Amino acid sequence: MGTVYIDVLFLINLSMDFLVLLLVRTCLRRYGPLWRLLLAAAAGALWACLTLVWAAAGPEGMTLFLYRGMAGLPGAVCTAAVMAWIAFGRGPGREFQTSLKRLIQDTAGIFLAAALLSGVWEGLGGLLMSGGGDGGVPGGDSLSLAAFLFLGAGAFFAGRFLWLTAAESARKRKYLCHVRLFYRGRKTETEALLDTGNRLFSPDGKRPVHVLEYGVCREICEKVDRVCYIPYRSVGRQDGVIPGITMDYMEIVRGEEQTRVEHPLVGIVRQQLSPDGSYRMLLNEKSEN
Repeated sequence: MGTVYIDVLFLINLSMDFLVLLLVRTCLRRYGPLWRLLLAAAAGALWACLTLVWAAAGPEGMTLFLYRGMAGLPGAVCTAAVMAWIAFGRGPGREFQTSLKRLIQDTAGIFLAAALLSGVWEGLGGLLMSGGGDGGVPGGDSLSLAAFLFLGAGAFFAGRFLWLTAAESARKRKYLCHVRLFYRGRKTETEALLDTGNRLFSPDGKRPVHVLEYGVCREICEKVDRVCYIPYRSVGRQDGVIPGITMDYMEIVRGEEQTRVEHPLVGIVRQQLSPDGSYRMLLNEKSEN
């Protein structure tokens, strides 16, 4: 094993822990000034150095038991929790139960961010270097300062992208559902998004309006007897109207749960509702029973 300089180890862990905390703050939308993040990162770096020094001292007996607890998973969890508490604090006027929940979320976020940054770091490092680092230190002595900064910035932005992409995908899955539409003995199916921002109602204000792409509607509604026009208002556009059709009923399927909505009012639009085509209908947040 090569020589490991404690000051270099501290600085490397300080910078990596700071990036981890910065990623958690960005993705979880926490408030924490940079000086608190730096202080929390210093606490994490100090823990890493102490475990290395303790290991080099050759712990025995009860000291060995304590060392394993400190350097193992229990010590990592406790250190991450301390870092989260230093970086983001409890917050004024927050109840203990709420603060504990936030602390657990932040601690889990630190582990997730560390895993993301570690994976991206290894991937980018493989592109820059033909060999690995020395002494278990990320990048080792073979990394120049410029390469180290490049890897740090690349790992942060790539980790942020992966985290936010996964969070957006999870959010969509939470609100996505399968819908079956029935009209005069005909049936069609499509994916829909439960749109919490859809507060569109019929002109009399009594019936919520669901929004459907014209292409889906045409599959079962080639000819209709009655159409109502629904006024709408949206940001950045002039007020307008969209045609609305009353379906016989629709079935909303979310996992094992299935809801039947009688005579839903569906507004028809020609533009694509989802940029990636993952859904073609918007459900009103106040669906009829």
